[in-house]
Amino acid sequence: MTIRIDSRRLTLRPLAASDIDRVAEYLGDYDVSKMLSRVPHPYDRDDGLEKLRSAEANAARWPDIEEIGFAIDHDGGLVGAFSFRALHETPVIGYWLGRPYWGQGLMGEAVRAALGWLFATRAVAAVEASVMQENPASVALLRKAGFAIIGSEDCSSLSRCAAVPAVRLRLERADFLGSSNT
Repeated sequence: MTIRIDSRRLTLRPLAASDIDRVAEYLGDYDVSKMLSRVPHPYDRDDGLEKLRSAEANAARWPDIEEIGFAIDHDGGLVGAFSFRALHETPVIGYWLGRPYWGQGLMGEAVRAALGWLFATRAVAAVEASVMQENPASVALLRKAGFAIIGSEDCSSLSRCAAVPAVRLRLERADFLGSSNT
């Protein structure tokens, strides 16, 4: 089964090993990786390639998987990625966008499309996210998509080798489906 999500400007598709060059380029930027919990800096291309191979294999086993990662394609190439973890519990969304694409509304569009797909394909009650407090643009993006702040926590950061303060957010299925996001 091929998974593909189309929005007005974007195509979201499972990550593949062939994405390694763009992924390594964008995640090699410390300003991107420092806002992510599971990405080291400097970015290790070989480790990244192995993770992409694993993501590709996972997508082929949909829906019997715990995590799925998507490439965000715009104008014919990968510009970022997002994932859903803990698919058999309360899914957790994570995402990143290459710096040249910041400020264009692409991630908001990708998140809304991905959430619509998730709620259409899985019987989940809610989705959660954890965003580093020093990333107010990401908090604003999720709030615009309907997420509510439910607390704070510490978030580990591989790139910083430390835990950093984070905001925890949650989006209820009914709130998303009842809004203009769909």
